[in-house]
Amino acid sequence: MVLALAGGMVTALITYAVSRLADRDPRTVLPPSWRLPLALLAGLLAGAGCAATGEWWNWPVVAVLAVFGVLLGAIDARTKLLPNAVLLHFTAVTLPLLLLAAAASGHWMGLLGAATGAAGLFAVYFVLALISPAGMGMGDVKLAAVLGLIGGWAGAAAWMGTLLGGFLLGGLAGVAVLLARRGSRGSTFPFGPGMLLAAFASLVLLG
Repeated sequence: MVLALAGGMVTALITYAVSRLADRDPRTVLPPSWRLPLALLAGLLAGAGCAATGEWWNWPVVAVLAVFGVLLGAIDARTKLLPNAVLLHFTAVTLPLLLLAAAASGHWMGLLGAATGAAGLFAVYFVLALISPAGMGMGDVKLAAVLGLIGGWAGAAAWMGTLLGGFLLGGLAGVAVLLARRGSRGSTFPFGPGMLLAAFASLVLLG
């Protein structure tokens, strides 16, 4: 519990610093007043996620997903964009953490699952983007590859939860916007927040 609390505090600090990545694209700049609440949310998620995750070698992965999940979710919800700068950093940090997790656990085959999961989720979203480019952007496709990497590492159940949960939560968000009369049937809705929440829940609860 103490380690989970410490991890949450460190995650909050990292999130506050990493949130400046959103400023690299003028289209995705977040209000400065958002930084502290987002950092606290990421810290809370990371602390709870680590407490619920038995394998300590997965704790850094949980924390990184909380950091970038909160940041990307906020950016996408506000601007309907998923900036490459943030996605690249997310990927660059996730890959070595999975290698470290494999080394610590001895579960080297998990890396094959991660690679397969990334390719599989990327393919699903890429096909959907080709079919309906107005409803699915390439940012969602790139994000799917990273989330598939994490879901594939965590196992088949976590990968499937990431896939199905993303669509379910994305659909519910769209319905909520319509019911709130803030959109129409032709409106587009950000899929990123739902994808990220599904990936986090799947990693913690099903991994």
